[in-house]
Amino acid sequence: MLLISLSSCSYSQVKRVPVDPSEERLNSQHKPEQLMEVIGLEEGMVIADIGAGRGRMTVFFAFRVGEKGKVLANDIDKYALEYLENRCKRNNINNVNTFLGSVTDPMLPEGTADIVFMVSTFHHLEKPVELMRNTIPCLKPDGRLVIVERDPSKTGQSSNESTSHAEMISQMTEAGYELIRIDTKLLERDNIYFFKVR
Repeated sequence: MLLISLSSCSYSQVKRVPVDPSEERLNSQHKPEQLMEVIGLEEGMVIADIGAGRGRMTVFFAFRVGEKGKVLANDIDKYALEYLENRCKRNNINNVNTFLGSVTDPMLPEGTADIVFMVSTFHHLEKPVELMRNTIPCLKPDGRLVIVERDPSKTGQSSNESTSHAEMISQMTEAGYELIRIDTKLLERDNIYFFKVR
C-alpha cells in the first residue's frame, strides 16, 4: 500500500487557467470549459481527478470549484504528482491535494467527492474493475463517476487507446456501478459516461 501524499496548492491571484503549451492539442479535443458544464461541476464542489498526471484537467477544476471547493488529484506516478504540486505552487493554486495511489486503489479519502472524474485513463488501467470498485468509498452518497474515454466506433479503428461501449459497461457493472447516461455529442472522439453506485 502506497502512502498518501498530500499537497496544498491557491488560485486566487491567477487571472486565467495556467495551461502548458504541450496540453493545447488535448485541450482542444476535450474542451475543458464545455466539459465542466456537461458534468455539472460547480463552485464549492469536491472533485476527484483519477489519473490526473501533471494536472492538465486538475487546474481547470481548481478554478471552477473555487476557494470553497477542492480537487483531489490522484495518480500512480509520483513524479507526475510532484510536477503538479510545483505547478500549483507556481500559480498560487491552494485547493488541490495530491494522492499517490496504486493500480488497485486510488487511496482517496472516504465520502468526500461529489464527482469522481477520469479522462483518457480508463484504457491504461491495469486492473480497472478493482480500481473502480475501490473508488466507490470516495464518493458521497449522491456522488457520481464520470469517465471520458475514446470510442473506437467514432474513430473507425480499434486501438489500445480506446474502450468499446460494451467493454466499458461490462467492467463498470462488475465494479458495482450503474450507467446513468452517455453523452456522445460534445466530443468528437470520446464518449462521456455517467455512472452511479448500484
